[in-house]
Amino acid sequence: MRTPSQTSFPRRPAVIFEREALVRGFDALAELVKPTLGPLARVVLIEGLTRDRTPEVLDHAAAIARRLIELPHPTADVGAMMLRHALWRMHEICGDGAATTAVIAQSIVHEGMRAIAAGASPVRVRVGIERGVALAVEALRRLTEPAPLGARRRAWLEGLAAAATPDVELRQALVELVYVLGDDAYINIYNNDPNRIEYEFLEGALWDAPWLGGGFTADPTDRVARLQNAAVIVLDGLLDTAANTIMLLQKLEAMGYRAAAIIASDLTDEARTVLLQAKHRGLFHPLPIKTPYGGDKRAVALHDIALLTGGRVLFSDKMPFAQKLSREDVGEARRVWANAKQFGIIAGRRDVQRLRQTIAGIRRQLETTTDSSTFDDLLRRLGQLSGSMGILRIGAPTQRVQEARRDTAARLARVMQLALRSGVVAGGGAALLKASMSIPTASNDDVGWGMRCVVRALEAPMRTLVANAGMDASASLHAAREANREGEAAFGFDVRSGALVDLARAGVVDALEVVENAVRVAGSLAAQVLTTEVVVHHRKPQSAAYP
Repeated sequence: MRTPSQTSFPRRPAVIFEREALVRGFDALAELVKPTLGPLARVVLIEGLTRDRTPEVLDHAAAIARRLIELPHPTADVGAMMLRHALWRMHEICGDGAATTAVIAQSIVHEGMRAIAAGASPVRVRVGIERGVALAVEALRRLTEPAPLGARRRAWLEGLAAAATPDVELRQALVELVYVLGDDAYINIYNNDPNRIEYEFLEGALWDAPWLGGGFTADPTDRVARLQNAAVIVLDGLLDTAANTIMLLQKLEAMGYRAAAIIASDLTDEARTVLLQAKHRGLFHPLPIKTPYGGDKRAVALHDIALLTGGRVLFSDKMPFAQKLSREDVGEARRVWANAKQFGIIAGRRDVQRLRQTIAGIRRQLETTTDSSTFDDLLRRLGQLSGSMGILRIGAPTQRVQEARRDTAARLARVMQLALRSGVVAGGGAALLKASMSIPTASNDDVGWGMRCVVRALEAPMRTLVANAGMDASASLHAAREANREGEAAFGFDVRSGALVDLARAGVVDALEVVENAVRVAGSLAAQVLTTEVVVHHRKPQSAAYP
């Protein structure tokens, strides 16, 4: 019989109730997302908030968790919200792994609750959980394989994509884009009118900012304005007066330019008239383009455009800026194009040394950021500066399906690029099972119990995955455990065929960064739940009464 820890303290029944209620809410959300784990996962139907909205069919754990609003019991609701927040953070960090995180966290919590019920100290159990997680991460890194080169890389990416989505058309397009463009690429995702998926590789850099009015195309019926061997003026502010505009064109002509892209926040009517007259008379070929974004992002975009073209950012409030214009202020590009939505720059006169330094700085920021929006902004900048960009246009029968496909595309692109950077481990829960076998479980104190909680939890993803595929979970897990006792390969079940195989060799893999973060986030969250003694609720404000 297990004896209570010497360091444990008696607890009031009310406190036990609070923790148990917390776990009930935690379980409610975990059970909601568990069916989505694995390539043969099931879907969750979310009822619309109003009668006029059709139900959503979701198979992504983070999106399902995001739809959860509130549970009736206040303490259970707190537990559900703790897990909800963790799953969304996993989505922001990695784009995938939310279901795995929920399964591991739920298992640790249940094993920890058994230990605490037997008299173990929650704090000492938490220490054991933290040690077990650290050992699991070390084991996962030893099992990591780097991204292969050559023809094997495509099959490797296909294995990653197949584990993430059953949408064959979507994953084939993304595999092709990532295979060609690499981990530095930024993939622009847009809606497509027909019910099909199309993609293309983009030369140069692209920004979502339009031309400043039509009339600058070679043909009035053309929807795209193009310049060859053009100067590039990067202006922080407004191009305002006719005098300044004339002076700018004269200076550029004196330097030998016959065409120029002028990037500015806006044009006055005077400036527009001067530019149109110069174009129609054949004296000069200008193309005014709106500055991308606003606020701090605008300043970053202007800096990057100047860096790509070899020019400088000019400030319109220091008028007349054109009077002091020098050749060092003017950027150059072999081609510039713009339409009513976007513009692109191809083969700019870039400062290679400064460009390499900026790209290295962005890569360092990508390794440390945990904010989804910041990550996307940095990845877009990296794609623009390195010239690795692609366009993916997604069509679908309905708007809901189109939104779901776009979300899946963004997640899958991030997962594949993370895998190219950090490497992969065997998928299907096999790497986690293999890692669990390197964690010592001989100790019988409270810390040892915490470590055993992690060992059992690392088996849970494979158990859940094979159960979702309709297989006997206990028998499958026993067979996989026996196969993994010897050698370095990580064995698991290819649930499509039902065979026990070396999953990494079979092409069933997961990005190391996704699996590692799932273990870390799950362990931290479970430890927090197990050491929660009291939940404080705020009284909800009474709704105003009207006579």
